[in-house]
Amino acid sequence: MQYLKPLITLSFWFNTNTPPFIMPVFIGLGALIAVILAFGIVIKWLAWKKRSNPPLHRVLSRLGRAEITVALIGFFLYFVSYEQITVVSARFWWLILFIVAAVWKVYIFLDFRKRYPIEKQALVERQAREKYLPKP
Repeated sequence: MQYLKPLITLSFWFNTNTPPFIMPVFIGLGALIAVILAFGIVIKWLAWKKRSNPPLHRVLSRLGRAEITVALIGFFLYFVSYEQITVVSARFWWLILFIVAAVWKVYIFLDFRKRYPIEKQALVERQAREKYLPKP
């Protein structure tokens, strides 16, 4: 529990001259970022496979793009934290990154809940109408 105590102090988050992460935290953070990147790549691959369903393709593509972007920014922050670059390795950048990632995913989820049923119904109607049209 001693490791969790600094998480509630402002000096831990907003100090620009931060001490390095302890090794287990640093390794865990790197593994978490690698998992996020792998998850983003898998989602982008699934989006590519679901091209026949444009509404699902759009949602999966947006989610995969968000995951990959967060992972790449995370790897940048991981590198500057390792190198202990003064202002850029401040802990509040990690906090901002994870807050932005959460807000971005919530926005994608809410957009999915609102637009997917409408777009799916329009796709079904278009496919039913195109079934009887001549193919070029």
